[in-house]
Amino acid sequence: MTQARCNYHHGDLSNALITAAAELIERDGTLDFTMAEAAAKVGVSAAAPYRHFANKEELLRAVRDLAFLGLDHAAMETAEAHEEGSLEGMMALGHTYLAFAREKRAFFSLMWEDRGDSAERRLEAQSKYGGFGVLVSMVQTFCEKQGSGDVDALYFATQIWSLAHGIATLEANQMLDLFDASVQPEHLLDDGARTMLAGILSQSGDTDPEPAGMQTRA
Repeated sequence: MTQARCNYHHGDLSNALITAAAELIERDGTLDFTMAEAAAKVGVSAAAPYRHFANKEELLRAVRDLAFLGLDHAAMETAEAHEEGSLEGMMALGHTYLAFAREKRAFFSLMWEDRGDSAERRLEAQSKYGGFGVLVSMVQTFCEKQGSGDVDALYFATQIWSLAHGIATLEANQMLDLFDASVQPEHLLDDGARTMLAGILSQSGDTDPEPAGMQTRA
């Protein structure tokens, strides 16, 4: 029995349909499933999904929320596996983001597409996107340990996320190595984040914590 059918067996058709849609996306690597396919995967009539979702777009938005929960969980697991506020932990969190984008390409695309509800998403960002909060907390703790507690952790975390997201998006579109065939995503992220960090801490009167951490390309 699939997870979708299991959920429905326990009387939760809405979540069963969300799970079914996610399983179809995972299987096919695209968002091109139909409502009828999701219904069939759960084992209900083609009309049943419309009692919970007005259309496929509403169902996709629910799947998008599920994808963010998956990314949040991965971020929290990564943070828990490293010393609080460590440079290694921040780099590992960036690697987790790249890996998620690489392994869950269709979901990653869905998560960041404009699906006509950008204003609503902005209002919900703080409460829904916990993975970014994990990064902010790691940055804040790191800066405090470096004696630079006055650094704007939210701004710096946004810089790191922007870098990671850009690399992930270019890699997903097979364009990251357009100009440099030797580039490696994780190394590029690590070097960029360390450079940002060195600049921010130097502006706070500190020095580069690990100037020797730059990656050497093979």
